[in-house]
Amino acid sequence: MSASGLTMQWTELLDGVARPSDQVLLDDLCLDSRHCGPGSVFVALAGEHGHGLEYLDQALAAGVVGVLHDGQRELPHCPVPAVEVPGLADRLPLLARRFFGSPGDMDLVAVTGTNGKTSVAWLLAQALDAAMLGTLGLGRPGAERPGTHTTPDLLSVYRALAALRAEGHKRVVLEASSHALAQDRLAGLAFSCVVFTGLGHDHLDYHADLEAYFEAKARLFSDYPSNRQIINLDDPHGRQLADRLGDREGVLGYSLTNRPSAARLRPLRLDLAGLEVQARLPGADVILRSPLIGRINLHNIAIVALELYARGLKLAEIQARVAALAPVPGRMQVVADGNGRRAIIDYAHTPDALEQALTSLRELGADRIWCVFGCGGERDRAKRPMMGRVAESLADRVILTDDNPRSENGTAIIREIQAGMRHPERSRVLRNRVDAIRIALAECEPGDLVLIAGKGHETVQWIGDQAHAHSDATVVREALEEVA
Repeated sequence: MSASGLTMQWTELLDGVARPSDQVLLDDLCLDSRHCGPGSVFVALAGEHGHGLEYLDQALAAGVVGVLHDGQRELPHCPVPAVEVPGLADRLPLLARRFFGSPGDMDLVAVTGTNGKTSVAWLLAQALDAAMLGTLGLGRPGAERPGTHTTPDLLSVYRALAALRAEGHKRVVLEASSHALAQDRLAGLAFSCVVFTGLGHDHLDYHADLEAYFEAKARLFSDYPSNRQIINLDDPHGRQLADRLGDREGVLGYSLTNRPSAARLRPLRLDLAGLEVQARLPGADVILRSPLIGRINLHNIAIVALELYARGLKLAEIQARVAALAPVPGRMQVVADGNGRRAIIDYAHTPDALEQALTSLRELGADRIWCVFGCGGERDRAKRPMMGRVAESLADRVILTDDNPRSENGTAIIREIQAGMRHPERSRVLRNRVDAIRIALAECEPGDLVLIAGKGHETVQWIGDQAHAHSDATVVREALEEVA
């Protein structure tokens, strides 16, 4: 039996969809040939860059017992039963529900937005006593199993939900990436709450332009049933989304400014010990305290508080749950020694996220802010000079380094970052990320803050097609011990 723990005759699976002539007992459904194993049925669909049948040999080698395909490409020689299902892509949610079981009995929350998806999902999962499915993996916060994508393919999503349900989880918070929404990877799901954190410059190597990127995100609010829609009204695309939803029942906005909204937060204290805010919820005011740091986390606290309040929790319980929130790994994560040297590790890898991180740190009263960062290879190139401009304008010292260069020339990536700087000669270039971090921490003074941006929780550095072990947090701890 496969990892799914399920079995079914495919005559039952395909009832009313197709009429297979063979009897096949399957124990998994897979869209990705790399996920197939003995007993699996391989589902081959037309994709953006090819067709699943191109990987039939790999699926057969893995031991699949059957193949479902959409008929859009001629079926090669196939020694196992194969069934053509016209419109297979549209029928996939039905097949997923039949095999993995309907997730309709689960309380699902989905979070989308350029920045903050992972943080909000992690924090909501803690506050709601839920599991999560996203960038940090699958399971309860702090005890996740590793994942492969922010939002995996549709069958993997249903498989993951089935596994969580079998483990006794009743609530799950999912990250909904723009790729996933554009590719219908969440088709057939319904949500108690959907969240929009905001839109920034990213993934324009995939989406035609910023508006196409926004429309992909907006599908979470138009194409999927949901009881509540929590929206960042400080973001112009958030306001556009709220205007589009109009008077729809369940729309809840939040703001850190004076915009009319359902929830408004005003910071009372922001320091390295945490934050204290006055939260104005619909019909109630409450003081919230949290160990999370920086203005960047005010938005996250607003979402958590608003969702807890909408679920009917009393103010004292909301205060307790917010106070108990543990920081998100690799998101405004503080690592310090006893001598006043402090590093902040953050996943900021877009212009907006880098600006928010640096602005948040400036408010914490640092003597100087150092920024160590790079840009990923084979990803949105247009954001590179924008990030250079942000770092130069908001940090006192900038060290440019590698961040998953992949097959690109790392020096060329850094030149594109420097193209956005007025004085690129003032930035320091250290391609080796370990050296860059060590030198920043060796040269900083007590009272400085060193932001190490871009990789966050990641545990590898991609150079070419090789994954090299690397953890910013581990390097920081070792470097602080060296300079102690």
